[in-house]
Amino acid sequence: MKTKSCTFLLACVLISGDAAPLLGANMRSFIESVRRKAPVVYVGSVKEVRVLQRTKFDIKAKAVVDIKAVARTPGNNPQQATIEYSSYDDKTPMLAGGPQYQLRPDVSVIVFANSFDASIPPGYLVQGSRQELLQRVEALRDALSKMSPDQLKVHEITEDDRRVQMSLYEKLSASLRAAK
Repeated sequence: MKTKSCTFLLACVLISGDAAPLLGANMRSFIESVRRKAPVVYVGSVKEVRVLQRTKFDIKAKAVVDIKAVARTPGNNPQQATIEYSSYDDKTPMLAGGPQYQLRPDVSVIVFANSFDASIPPGYLVQGSRQELLQRVEALRDALSKMSPDQLKVHEITEDDRRVQMSLYEKLSASLRAAK
């Protein structure tokens, strides 16, 4: 039974979006409850990236993000946010356990995090062009709308959570469509 659930979860993840960014990522990051529990969700553009520390196994980096739209927040909406994250490059290979990101200036991001000053890795992050982000949000929304009660359990969310997330994805989609 557990193998069947894991296989189903993997199939959902692969169907719900491009599989290439998932390589080396922590599969737990891709369940809906991770996105649902994030108190801060925003769309932004990477302004600058700094390497904080480099080892032969990992690159610790920090990105400054100009916030374009806030979809969820427990408080005020700042104009900028920071994200500390794990990265990789030609000299430092991708870790098997992830998640790792390769953020660059001017890349658009959607961030699901604990705060606007996230010193721990974001719970979920999508990067790309505005159009790519819109496609990803629509794929997440569509996959969520089609989940059966058993699939919701696998993703550790309830029917009420689904409604909240559907509204969030609609808000993100509207922000991305309106962005120039």
